Amino acid sequence: MSDKRYFSCLLIGEPGSGKTTMAATAPKPILFLDLDNKLHRMVNLEPMLASKDIIQWTTTAPLAAIPLKRLASTKFDEGRDKFPVPQPKGYIEFSDMMDKLTTDQCVVDGRKVETIVLDSYTSLNEHLKALIMAANGSMAMSLPLWGVLLRNFEILHGVMLRLPANIIFCCHQKIDKDELSGAISYRPLIDGQMADKIGKDFEEVYYLEKRIEGQLVKYEVLTVGSAMKACRTSRILPARVEADFSRIYK
Repeated sequence: MSDKRYFSCLLIGEPGSGKTTMAATAPKPILFLDLDNKLHRMVNLEPMLASKDIIQWTTTAPLAAIPLKRLASTKFDEGRDKFPVPQPKGYIEFSDMMDKLTTDQCVVDGRKVETIVLDSYTSLNEHLKALIMAANGSMAMSLPLWGVLLRNFEILHGVMLRLPANIIFCCHQKIDKDELSGAISYRPLIDGQMADKIGKDFEEVYYLEKRIEGQLVKYEVLTVGSAMKACRTSRILPARVEADFSRIYK
């Protein structure tokens, strides 16, 4: 087994803040597990896709295997006997990707992948919830099912973070407001307890921001945490740096 040191990083930010573009600056070749199914539509990444510096694996499976009309008209008290739920394929396809990476030790098409990007964790969250509800014949998450969701996330982290590659998770953000104090905070857009726990598994946790200065747009990373954003770094970095892994890991 190689003793090469790899890094793990969680990127959090609103849509359009530069998470995917920053992930594409990591050591190459980069394998994107593109659950947002958008990489091939990003013009700025076309050259790296063409040169195979970036490899895209995606799922085309819908979140639900139920017709929209049937889904909208379903009563919450319908049990499995009345409403058999077909299992959606998105998370199953993702699990197959993980099995292949584990078996092949991150070798894809004859090349060792240096970085694996999960883009996005927020979409993975939706695929996993859909599968859990379908497997239990439910149209809504219950308290026991939230526990199943959390356990699946914990196992997934253990599998991915042991792969011989740099691991980057991209996650959308949500805004929380404390009902008593009115204080605003930003958190990963993930359901259940994992929204508060996910940062513990990563060496680096960065929030991305897009700043507009005149005619220029700047994408920056926040590395030092605050009451609003729980970012952190184990490296000697300024509180705000350019969104470029090649400058952070020189």
